[in-house]
Amino acid sequence: MTDSTWLNRDHQFAPGKELFRSERSFHLLAFTASHGQLLMRSVGQPNGADEPGEPGEPGEPETTIDLLFKPVYVLKISTDYRGLAIRCATGTETEQVKAEHADTSFGREDRVFVLESRGESGYVVAMAVGWTEGVLRRTQQSFFNPFHPARPLAWPSRPLSGIDAGLDIASAQELVEALSAEENATIRRERHRHISVLMTRVMRPEGPEVTAAGAFLTRADAEEARAVITAKSVDCWIEDVPIAV
Repeated sequence: MTDSTWLNRDHQFAPGKELFRSERSFHLLAFTASHGQLLMRSVGQPNGADEPGEPGEPGEPETTIDLLFKPVYVLKISTDYRGLAIRCATGTETEQVKAEHADTSFGREDRVFVLESRGESGYVVAMAVGWTEGVLRRTQQSFFNPFHPARPLAWPSRPLSGIDAGLDIASAQELVEALSAEENATIRRERHRHISVLMTRVMRPEGPEVTAAGAFLTRADAEEARAVITAKSVDCWIEDVPIAV
């Protein structure tokens, strides 16, 4: 079961009002240019791990919290927080933030959210904020980018849809380590790496036969193999497919 909250109405943003508080640790997970989405996460760990967590029976999964701002216009935040509170800025704080960005045109619905942790503060200027808490499946990238059959039939490989900043792209070394890790069956799939899959189409009497001829760690390798297959007059193309790391 997941619990979700989404705040985007004027009556929800009284000046100085606290909107969210947690003693858990949060980190910056993703940012997209599409719709200016900023996603922060508190990673769920099995209770009993060497980390402060919510109370619960040993062995039970601890929830993950995904925290989303959108659309974001300006921000001044840390990449990590150990304990986090979010509140609406006071009138004075709002004027101070807007004065710092005098060259930015703010709309009436652009709200200043103050982020506070351990005596330090930052801010995000956005129209809305929301969060979802629940048990996140290992292969599910976030609560805010679920698989949807109305979209192209591809498993979501990123925490947010749209053009992103690449914060979740794994290195080739991380991919190799993930493939060889003994604990491969239990680690969280928070990052991804694209591999190049060489596809072929051969016409048969009963119809076209489409096959994945091979998967390659680099596009250059796939192009080399494609040249060989194309020389045999076989219809082929390359598809870049994300693999969870």
